Formats: sequence, C-alpha cells, structure tokens
Amino acid sequence: MMPCNLILIGYRCGGKTSVGKLLADLLSYDFVDTDICIESNCRSSIDVLVADRGWAYFRQKETQVLEQVLQGNNQVIATGGGMVLAPENRELIKTHGFVIWLAADVTTIVQRLETDPQTQATRPRFTSRSLKDETRDTLAQRIPFYKKLADMTVDTTVHPPQHIAEIIKRRLDHVRI
Repeated sequence: MMPCNLILIGYRCGGKTSVGKLLADLLSYDFVDTDICIESNCRSSIDVLVADRGWAYFRQKETQVLEQVLQGNNQVIATGGGMVLAPENRELIKTHGFVIWLAADVTTIVQRLETDPQTQATRPRFTSRSLKDETRDTLAQRIPFYKKLADMTVDTTVHPPQHIAEIIKRRLDHVRI
C-alpha cells in the first residue's frame, strides 16, 4: 500500500475511533480523531462548544481542523459523523485520502449511544425527539453522503472493533491506493 491517509466516516458510535486506533496500530500509521483535535484547539468539550457557540461555529471548526490534519500523511483519521455535511469537507475528504465508511444499523447505533459513557459529554443532541427518531432521521440525511464518498464500506454492526480493523487491513492489501 502506498503512503496515504485513511479517512474514516460514518455516524456516531459507528466505530470510527475504536476501529481507527486499532487500524492505525496494525498499519503503523498515526491515529487522529478530528473531534479530539477540535476540543484541544478550542480548549472545550464539543458539548460545551456547541452549547456556547452553536452548531455553525462547530462545523466551521471541523473544516479548519480537517484542513490542518490533511496536511499530514500515513494517518488513520476518524472524522466526526457530521463532517460530511459541508461540501468543502466532502471535497477535502474525497481528494486527500482513501475513504472508509464504517456503517451500522439504527438499532445498533442507538444501543451503543445509550450505553457509551462518552455520549453525554461528547455527543450533543441535534433535536429534542427520541434518540431513535433523531438517529434514524439524521442517518437518512447523511447516508447519501457516506455512500458517495466511500471507497470502501465496512458494516460494524456485528463484529468487534479488532476484527473490523483486521478486515479493513486485509481488504487494503488488495487495493491500490
């Protein structure tokens, strides 16, 4: 495999961070989580950042961080689930790396969101509707972007993160990047 960035896209709790760290280890790549970069740059949690400054400000910060991160190489990059919403981000993602969509069904995502202790602190809600309704509707909006950007799609519904990272590595061995 030629040196390049592997960019993980997908919804919240789809496995981008957990799989990304394991994949980076398997490939001897650096791991970068854009949400952690935003929190570090802004010296604030995403939840507080969104509450204080709003979603538009957060999305602006996402683009700035993505531009910075993509200057590097040999990285596994876990993007925020909504990174694909901005056209400029989609262009950056598509032109600066090999894109892997980590997909999971609504039921699995909701279950993971409900049981992950990080959800309250790092994943602000989009609406006041039920988590299942919010997830279903938000996914419906984002799936077309994920599909269009993806060079590879991996379903994370059933297998544990280590197995998914190994699946991706095996598939990458057969891809010319």
